[in-house]
Amino acid sequence: MIGPLGTANHEIREAERIDQERRRALLTEPRRLTDQLLGQLEELNLDGVRIVPGSYDPGLAEIRSQLVGWPGIGAPLLQRLQSGTRTAELIETVFTIQEAIAPPTLPAGAVIFEEPDLV
Repeated sequence: MIGPLGTANHEIREAERIDQERRRALLTEPRRLTDQLLGQLEELNLDGVRIVPGSYDPGLAEIRSQLVGWPGIGAPLLQRLQSGTRTAELIETVFTIQEAIAPPTLPAGAVIFEEPDLV
């Protein structure tokens, strides 16, 4: 039988776990949505569709709502997430957003650039 202190500790740990899952979801959802959008935009591009159709508006609105207030992503960048934009331009915008929400990282100790030995 667990006493009141054990029950309280369990409830605290469970609340912390739920909060961590919520935070993780907030961080991963924009990346998932932008990855999905990039796949769709690449298909449009391959099909020769030069302008993003209006049918993309709900998905673009969802991404904008997920990213409001995100550090490094201002209103001008979010406003570029619109149908009627050139497909290639919107692809570039989404790549810019992805760099802001999940910047590329290198493993510890990695060397970015090595000059060749000149003998």
